[in-house]
Amino acid sequence: MSAIPSNSDPRLEAAAASDDSIQRVHAGLLHTKPEPEPGGYALAPLLLLGLMSGLILGCCIFFVQNRGAFDPLVYNGHLNTKPGEGPVVLPPEQIIAKGKSLYAQTCIQCHMADGKGVPGKYPPLAGSDIVNGSEDRVIRILLHGLKDPITLNGATFTTSEKMPPFGPGMPGGLYNYSDAKISYVLSYVRSDFGNKSALVEESKVTEVHKQVAARTTSWTMSELPASP
Repeated sequence: MSAIPSNSDPRLEAAAASDDSIQRVHAGLLHTKPEPEPGGYALAPLLLLGLMSGLILGCCIFFVQNRGAFDPLVYNGHLNTKPGEGPVVLPPEQIIAKGKSLYAQTCIQCHMADGKGVPGKYPPLAGSDIVNGSEDRVIRILLHGLKDPITLNGATFTTSEKMPPFGPGMPGGLYNYSDAKISYVLSYVRSDFGNKSALVEESKVTEVHKQVAARTTSWTMSELPASP
């Protein structure tokens, strides 16, 4: 029977690491970031995923709302055209409806819901010889406004609040109406409040607008063309 070998037995292989070296390795591992557990998620990739998803969603919404070139029935309020076609010609009832909506947003404050205005202050549109007179004259008034008292249907209106300009690019102007909008509101007031005048076509507004494009001040009645 052989004897039990001792630690000093040369036949035993020496230990590969001492207690001190093992402790140093463990200490280093404690300062190392642990590997994520299976099924866990890091925060940064999740934030990046959320950002990209939001951008994709926003692009999709923008594309859907602005895909007019792919819709044969699209109506662009700024261009007033359909793809591949000329200007859109609205039926009279739609023109008047648009004009009525615009009137309710702005004109009604001075000229009132019944178009009768305020005596001595704001002139009436109902039965007005200006409204029912020259298209050229009333278009110019709406484009650039009026700055002097006027006499209308035998009554004088001396309010210090001048008729504001509705056309685009006028100093102090607040409305910047397109030629189409001006034609809509004029067509409405010329066909309501008991008025029976013809509608004002957008092309007529554009024609007059080009003639007075350089003007930057409001009109006086003496400057405006008389009614035919």
